[in-house]
Amino acid sequence: MRIAAYRFDNDKRRRPDHHQRQAMLTPGYVLEPVRNLLGGIGLDPCTEPDNPTKATTFYHLPMDGCALPWHTGPVFCNPPYGEARERWVERCIEEGRRGNKVVLLIPAHPDTKNFQRALRACSTVLFVQGRLKFGVLRENGRQEAASHGSALFGFNVDLSPLQELGVVLTPPALQRGA
Repeated sequence: MRIAAYRFDNDKRRRPDHHQRQAMLTPGYVLEPVRNLLGGIGLDPCTEPDNPTKATTFYHLPMDGCALPWHTGPVFCNPPYGEARERWVERCIEEGRRGNKVVLLIPAHPDTKNFQRALRACSTVLFVQGRLKFGVLRENGRQEAASHGSALFGFNVDLSPLQELGVVLTPPALQRGA
């Protein structure tokens, strides 16, 4: 028997781009400390029309925030949970390389390409303790928790002051100056 024949299909981890629950609004207990750390959010490139992150500049559907300018101050990005997430992760990495401050929130799936790329490029990573509750209500009125852990990646941002949210690490490659 070949083990490779039983590998998990990563496509099952992503929601189709047309899924009704693409938007998972960042809970306030995560968003407020991030906003304070950044001194305010200059841009949220993928939010809702009512701008729940209180960003100075914000993009929402039908705008393609991933393709629009990101030169408006510190960026907070909680990208859609579909196949397009890869574009968003790449854009956050690109903006970090340009010297911009970016905080990216994605699922903590360390075996995925997106996670690995973000980890190689970030200044710090914060593994959020517990599972985030994104404000999606169940039929019984209770909030639905994510089915996975989450991680915040800081690009040109030291996430150490947010230790109350979880464990903060500096990737070893960055510590060695590699």
